[in-house]
Amino acid sequence: MASIITANIKAQKLAEYRAARQKGVAWILRHHQPDGTLGNPAEGYHFYRAPWTLSLVGETEATAAICGWFRRNMLTPDGRIEGPYRVFNDAYAYRNSALIVGAQQAGQYDLSHGLMRDLLSYIPYACGPGFACLATGYLDAARKIASFLQRIYDSQPALPDRFYYAWSRSKQAIITEYSETDRFWYIVENQVARAQRWTIGGIAAGFLCRLYLAEPDPSYLEYARKYEAFSMAATPRQFEFPQVCKSSWGSSLLYEITGEEPYLEWTYRMGDWYLATQKEDGRWQFKDDSSRGALIELNLEFLMHLDTLMAGLASRP
Repeated sequence: MASIITANIKAQKLAEYRAARQKGVAWILRHHQPDGTLGNPAEGYHFYRAPWTLSLVGETEATAAICGWFRRNMLTPDGRIEGPYRVFNDAYAYRNSALIVGAQQAGQYDLSHGLMRDLLSYIPYACGPGFACLATGYLDAARKIASFLQRIYDSQPALPDRFYYAWSRSKQAIITEYSETDRFWYIVENQVARAQRWTIGGIAAGFLCRLYLAEPDPSYLEYARKYEAFSMAATPRQFEFPQVCKSSWGSSLLYEITGEEPYLEWTYRMGDWYLATQKEDGRWQFKDDSSRGALIELNLEFLMHLDTLMAGLASRP
């Protein structure tokens, strides 16, 4: 695709992506309540990514209002996000990491630096905190996460078809045995068309690219390529599922760093996928029975990825 993308076509594409982003932001803001929440907070900690996304797109007032709500209703004196509105026990470090990144971007440092002591207790065995470590300057912790990601990749016994992504602390090894009912939480089978964590390649590549920008260790870029290659080699039917979204995280940053055509082509493919799956009112929705909170969570993430995608494309003429 790169060979036929002229400056005019690129400008047109970016304009289309920008319009989609604006529609999506408008949909999110329609759910912003006077007290600072998004939707119904009783549904749980769905809008942890709101400060990240909304600060990226310039919605400063909404970002500050949401951070104020977190401060008043969920921030504990010892620097954790807890209480009855938390609801979810899964992905604890991942959710908090996203809040920290957004709070740091917005200058709400009690919700960024203030939450880091708790978050650092999960390292290196949780990779979600990597972006927060970069945002708040904990580069040594970010390096440990990068090493852990490299270790996970090097432990894989069945690439390129299967990726086992859960790690046993007691055995210090990837987990390859699990019940069929728990398959989603342990493995991605790359040519099987079902809802899976297609997310693993893109998020790992995205983090490693960001770390490479901070300190250009060639191994970070090497493993970013490897993780993104797994994502890009998956069945084309991965585009039937929302979990494909993080693939644009990796490809857009790899294009920004390397300028290589395969990443450019994939990034445009992802951008067009965001356009094709967006509803007329600006939202993305893949399940008819999704709760309002779950939709807010999904749309905040998609908007963040779309904005990152646009930045990657705009970084090169």
